[in-house]
Amino acid sequence: MAPLIQTASSVLRYRGGAGQWAWAIHRAAGLGVLAFLLLHIVDIFLATFGPGVFDELLFIYKAWPFRILEVALLFGLLYHALNGLRIILADFIPMLASRSIARKLFYIQITITGVLFAVGGIWMLVFAKEEPFGNNPVLATLVVVGIIALPLGVALLSSLAPASATLGLDRDTSTGNYQDSVEAIVRGRQRRPMNRQELNIWLFMRVSGFLLIFLALFHFFLMHFIYGVDAIDFRFIIFRWMDPVAGFFWRAYDLALLVFSLTHGMFGVRYVIEDYVHNRALQVFLLGGAVLTEIALIIMGAFVIFTFNAV
Repeated sequence: MAPLIQTASSVLRYRGGAGQWAWAIHRAAGLGVLAFLLLHIVDIFLATFGPGVFDELLFIYKAWPFRILEVALLFGLLYHALNGLRIILADFIPMLASRSIARKLFYIQITITGVLFAVGGIWMLVFAKEEPFGNNPVLATLVVVGIIALPLGVALLSSLAPASATLGLDRDTSTGNYQDSVEAIVRGRQRRPMNRQELNIWLFMRVSGFLLIFLALFHFFLMHFIYGVDAIDFRFIIFRWMDPVAGFFWRAYDLALLVFSLTHGMFGVRYVIEDYVHNRALQVFLLGGAVLTEIALIIMGAFVIFTFNAV
């Protein structure tokens, strides 16, 4: 717990500029999307128990607090996807990693994210059937502005906090001091050869992240803008997966989304654990729990996708 508190304090006090906040929001958005994914896999698994249990759970999702969380999920997906795309481009096109160009790309990315989120978030709430958001553009706009203002408010308030003292590179670099961490990582790489396993994980994160930009955003767009949350129930699952023409495609699509998103997310959790948990025994315990959770959820999701039969 102490490392987490120290990290949060350092993130708020360190003057890392746009790069620091791009990293911090990227990590927070990724963890938020992963949390929703875990919940989503569990509720889809309940489809195996029949329409009664499944439709009753979906009714809870349509309550107004979950509507706000769905809009927050849209922000998390858009930011994590577009910021991830910027990182991928900078990794493979070195000139884009220069400080001046990276800063411009970040502001362009923020602008695109803000515009898409504002339009999409307001649309999702205004066309919701439940009160108080349905046909209420003023309240919908206030919710969207509030979600956007949250990270901006944290960044603004942090500028009022006393700046962190410069950390020495001989200290632990996982305390939120962005620039020192980067310099220590670069210096460490110069001392040791590249680990093939880490290189493969790095490459997988880039490839899977690029694929998920399309897989995840298209899935969200389809479910929330084309069909709409109110149209999703047990009969919708039957129509989608049991269709004699498109059923196999949707099952394969959902399986690819399940495997790539969950594996990508769990590698992200691994980075978080290794950053903030320094007790080796606890680190191994948490990493083992994350792997077991990933395996269990992939099995649960794949079981539903492959065996679902409404007959």
